[in-house]
Amino acid sequence: MSDIGLAKEELEVTSKSNRYYRHYVLFILMLTYASSYMDRQIVAILLENIKAEFGLSDTQLGLLSGLAFALFYSILGIPIARLADRHNRTKIIACAVGLWSIVTVLCGMANNFAQLFIARIGVGVGEAGGLAPAHSLISDYYSAGERSIALSIYSLGTVIGVVLGLSLGGYIAENYGWRYAFIAAGAPGVILALLVFTSIKEPIRGALDRVGGSVHMDDEHLPFMTSLRELWRSKAYLYSSIGHVFGVFFAYALSSWLPTLFMRQYEMSQSAVGGVVGAIFFSGGVPGLLAGGYLADRLGKRSPKWRAYVPALGIALAVPFFLIAFNTASMQLAVVMFCFGNFFLLVHHAPGLAIVQIVIKPKGRAFAVAILYFFSNIIGLALGPLYVGAVSDSMSSEYGNGSLAIALMTIMPFLSIAIWGYWKAAAELDKS
Repeated sequence: MSDIGLAKEELEVTSKSNRYYRHYVLFILMLTYASSYMDRQIVAILLENIKAEFGLSDTQLGLLSGLAFALFYSILGIPIARLADRHNRTKIIACAVGLWSIVTVLCGMANNFAQLFIARIGVGVGEAGGLAPAHSLISDYYSAGERSIALSIYSLGTVIGVVLGLSLGGYIAENYGWRYAFIAAGAPGVILALLVFTSIKEPIRGALDRVGGSVHMDDEHLPFMTSLRELWRSKAYLYSSIGHVFGVFFAYALSSWLPTLFMRQYEMSQSAVGGVVGAIFFSGGVPGLLAGGYLADRLGKRSPKWRAYVPALGIALAVPFFLIAFNTASMQLAVVMFCFGNFFLLVHHAPGLAIVQIVIKPKGRAFAVAILYFFSNIIGLALGPLYVGAVSDSMSSEYGNGSLAIALMTIMPFLSIAIWGYWKAAAELDKS
């Protein structure tokens, strides 16, 4: 196609993005995120089955639910993001969805711990190509004043994926076996990959940022180390990244171990736990994500600092609810407290990510997201579940089934670092 033809097609996509088409794109991207989280988190409801079949320790379970996935997911996310800042993002996302879906099916065919560990690495390799390109794509369909709520809607995929993974995974595992749960989670993603490839168009990169612009990245592509230095100079990016990293450290550890906590502490069946924990994440997560995005966009129009104050206050309000939840013997009270805690915790998610899309210019956004997620996944996803599993193992001889709740309690102080990071980011945004 000629350059003129390509330009006309891009302009057509941009005009559509001002109407209904951009909402369709956001919906499909949200489904890809739901697919990734379902495939990623379904292992949480299957840990006890896998432990029993392969004779594993909690530390090994922590490796499966965290490090096996996160290591390659984090590392490969950076070069793929660099690719996405230069080439067609929709094709990259489509290939990624297809890969992680196929490998999730292969998880159900593993015959030992080593094979399952390698398959989980494969899921991470696939999902490395989904997140950063999607964030960059959304920023070219929604203006700066709409990005928090757009990313909130996109992030609903995390809640939907976790709920589906836990509820369907628990039911299928209890009635048909844990292997079929992996197969059922992965198979629909192949169809979704085809839908992304055939129906989502690539918009003009940065078209919605040409008035006013963003800061801290030139419009030209920069060498890798130069790009890193530019990100380092953006204090708003740096501090909001600290807030995000330590917020998700807690969130990943909690989501990985909460189903097991309910099964051990309250002696619930697998399918019952899937329903209860799924309800916790849904009832708290959906309104929390939407409230965070709405408040950050609305209050951010009055003063930019509110884009960071909103997540800081959200995390601070979550702390007392989690403290009660980890220390109660009442299952009913624990459910209510986890719902409120999850609501306030997830208020931070979309506003923190939107700061990146606002302070970084278009051709560096996927890279900036990948760097952020590199640290959040290495620290949060890889080390969070592993840390909790190791602490639980070390205390199991003394506290029995109660060791897991104590291990989860030990990650509470990390939330104070998240609050500090967002508070410092607010001061930097106020200067811009």
